[in-house]
Amino acid sequence: MVLIFVPALTQSGLEPAFDGSGAEIVAYLRSIHTPLGEFGSFVMTVGLIAFLWFIIGLSMLLRDAEGDPPWRSAIGAASGVVLVALALAANTEAAAFRVDDVPAQLARYAFDQGNLSFANGWVALGSFAVCSGWVIASTGLFPRWLGWSAIVSGVGLVLSRAAWTSEIWLLPYGVFWLWVVTMSFGLLRRASSSAL
Repeated sequence: MVLIFVPALTQSGLEPAFDGSGAEIVAYLRSIHTPLGEFGSFVMTVGLIAFLWFIIGLSMLLRDAEGDPPWRSAIGAASGVVLVALALAANTEAAAFRVDDVPAQLARYAFDQGNLSFANGWVALGSFAVCSGWVIASTGLFPRWLGWSAIVSGVGLVLSRAAWTSEIWLLPYGVFWLWVVTMSFGLLRRASSSAL
């Protein structure tokens, strides 16, 4: 999570609103076209791949608990792959790299495309959360409230896509990441107790 969020926070200082002007977007792209911004993009890419490991690992664990056929855990894993692909596509680094040669309207298009890819990622993230939560709530592999909190955040993420330019997405997105932290601690505790 640190590898994903720290670079994102360092690059979001001048980020305009979804309806920002072309001049604001060009200024933002210039602000992220720095050696630190490029390194942050690299770190975020590594973080997204590490998050994919988490998604696939959890899906494999849930597959064993789900039984045959393990369709929910399979859909969750596939959703995680789609999520990472969309998150990588949401990057505006290519436009920032050529910001001095990019007209304001093209910069605006690249910015909008990045934001829309990010919003589309909420659907994939929501699908992963719903599938994982459903298996957890129905099998009791982990406390059932963990399953229900994943389902609630997942449904919220999917519904947030319908209003992607509003800030409503922050609530289910925040709940999802709290769930990831809680699951991570639960998985670590489970691994350390089984190692004893």
